[in-house]
This record gives sequence, C-alpha cells and structure tokens, in this order.
Amino acid sequence: MSKLRTVIKVATDPRWWPFYAQRRILSPDARNAIAGLVARRRPQARITAPQLAEAGAANLDTVGIHHMGGVLTTDQCAELREYFLSKKVFDPYRVRSAEFLPDSEHRDKRAHVAHHRAEDILAAPWLLHLANDSRILDIASTYLGCRPTIGYMACWWSYPTEGGPQHAEYCHRDVDDWRFVKLFVYLTDVGPRSGPHVYVRGSGNDSRLVKIRRFSDEEVFNTFGSDRFETMTGKAGEAFFENTYGIHKGQPVEDGSRLIFQVVYSLNPLPYSPVKPVRPNTQPELLDPWINRIYLR
Repeated sequence: MSKLRTVIKVATDPRWWPFYAQRRILSPDARNAIAGLVARRRPQARITAPQLAEAGAANLDTVGIHHMGGVLTTDQCAELREYFLSKKVFDPYRVRSAEFLPDSEHRDKRAHVAHHRAEDILAAPWLLHLANDSRILDIASTYLGCRPTIGYMACWWSYPTEGGPQHAEYCHRDVDDWRFVKLFVYLTDVGPRSGPHVYVRGSGNDSRLVKIRRFSDEEVFNTFGSDRFETMTGKAGEAFFENTYGIHKGQPVEDGSRLIFQVVYSLNPLPYSPVKPVRPNTQPELLDPWINRIYLR
C-alpha cells in the first residue's frame, strides 16, 4: 500500500485512530499499565477452569508462549486442508494480482504467503467453534483481564520462494493493541523445513529492541542470546498461544507449503478486521455476542 493510500485510509476510517495512538507508546511497562485500565472498562469473563487459565496466562506473562497441544484431530485437519484447497486466496503484498487456488500454477512465484477471505474462514468446519472453545477463551480472558474480543481471524498458506526471507519472516514485534494474544494452529505438519514459527522467550516484557521495524537475526542474537530462541515445529492440529509483542518471526518455507490458522484476542476491535460483521450469530448461547461482535451480527 502506498503512503498516500495509507494516509487516506487512516484519515477516513476512525477504527485506525486508536490503533495508531497505542503504537506511539512502546515501553512494555507503560503498555501493561494502560492495558489494565482498559480491561477494567470491558465486560468481565466467567472462567470455567481457573487453575488451567491462570497457568496459561502466567506462561504468557513470563515466557510469552503457552503450548496447547493438539486442539484438532488428524481427520479434522485433513478436512480443513481439503476445504481450503477449494477456496481461492489472495496475495496481500500484491493487491492488484488476481486471486488463485492455493495449489494452482497461477500463484506469482515471488509470493511467499496467500490469505483466505474472512467469509471462507467463517464457513470452514471447526474453526469458529475452536476460536470460542472455553479452554482457549479462559486463557485469553485471564491474560487480558477481561472478556476478549476476537479482533481478527486469519488462515493462510506459506510457500517457498527464491528470494529469501520476506516481511514477517524477519524478526519483529506486533503492536496490534495495548494488550493482545494470538492463537496459532498448525493445519499441516510443520517440521524444520516447513516454515516453523520462532519466538524469543521472555522478550514480551523486555524493553530492548522495541522499535517498530524488522530486526536481523544477528541483532536479536546479540541482544537476547541465541538460547532464548524457541522454534515451534509440530503436527497438524497442534496449537500455541503467543504474546506477539515479543520478538518473533516465521521461518521461510523450504519444502512444500504450510497452512496455519490464527486468532487474535484483543481488548479493542482491530482495524484490519472486517468493516461489518460477516454473518448472523445463529447460536448466541454458544458464541458470545461480545466476543464475536466483529465477525457475527
């Protein structure tokens, strides 16, 4: 997106104003203090399993990661892969390029990622109810200090290219809200050559390297030490929570392709989510209207 288009978009869409306001304060201590004040003004959650939720939130507070283990079965992941292979994707970094099927020859060979549309994600089996699973919401609620908002959902493929690392394949911090947490679910097996996620343990509350930019591996190694890097390989169906204000990256895919599902739980609505809810909430007794208000009306 050009700078002019970005300025026009931000100026005309009020959802972006608080987003950019919070990005001006990068101290972890200050951000946590403000997040606590915001959380007190949000609806509070009823935690169904307090002990497990507190353990997960404690891991996120200290290490920045909480592993959930398998949250989908092998058969469920196979069904999801088959479903998404039939849905067209788009390259977010080449907005003028045509949509294409994930395994087709129409993908630009420079494209390292391709995203699915919100409508297709909501229509997919299992995923919306997974995002609302009580085990997951308990941890998100405890970590945020209030009932969370599903601020954004994404499902995308990653591909090998000849150009080396691109964009989020360099170390960086996400600055999406005063406090937020992301759930990542592998929908394909992810080994060392399949684009595993990498996280710098303990960096979420560390005030070093807090500028909003990409960092070289060497710069991060020299600041935090190589022993703080954790590489998340795993089987299809395995999931982990992560405080992505901590430094992280996705390794470039070397073989095959990787499919991943992500849910962002935030204090506030996020500006890159759908402008309007995508579909009606036909199960308000199961899908909390507050938590799902961005996607379900």
